[in-house]
Amino acid sequence: MEQITTANIHEFVPIGEFRLMPFRAGELPFGWYFRNGDNYLLNSPQGQVLNRLSDNYKRDHQITIKVINAQQYINVPSAFAPDGRGFFERAVNGTTRQVGSAEDDAIRNIKGGLPTGNFKALLGHSKIEAGDKNGAISILSAGDDYLASSASSTNPRQLRYVFFDFDASRVVPTANENRSLNIGMTPVIYLGV
Repeated sequence: MEQITTANIHEFVPIGEFRLMPFRAGELPFGWYFRNGDNYLLNSPQGQVLNRLSDNYKRDHQITIKVINAQQYINVPSAFAPDGRGFFERAVNGTTRQVGSAEDDAIRNIKGGLPTGNFKALLGHSKIEAGDKNGAISILSAGDDYLASSASSTNPRQLRYVFFDFDASRVVPTANENRSLNIGMTPVIYLGV
């Protein structure tokens, strides 16, 4: 098998290939570019290569020609959402979902319920205290005002009002985004120039 070098890599890696690389953006091998949406002059070597990609490729990855300061530019694709988070790349089937289509973040539905059983309701037994919890549901606060129940005149039950809260972090790890265990890599595109 022939050894891949910087001189012959174009024979093995197609122009426009995406990869994740273990190099920092400023230390990428020759011909590889950070997928951060940067613009290149249309007549530059990078711009010419980007412009020669198929119309479908350019449309799928939002590669467009634009005029900046009276000169034409074309951009490399971006691996980032508008808020700066990096996209997870996922296989598509080519029919119901096409290359380049983005999905918003989402999580599986989390359901919870108020603790059930005797005296577990919006009005609860006098022993309900703030901090009582059942999974992701807990009692945020319990009122100090008691309401007498008419259970019997000799054995009245005391009720208090309570407010509940839901916090998934009591059950699962949480963050400001949904993510799987991951390691940082630089998203790149091969242009060969």
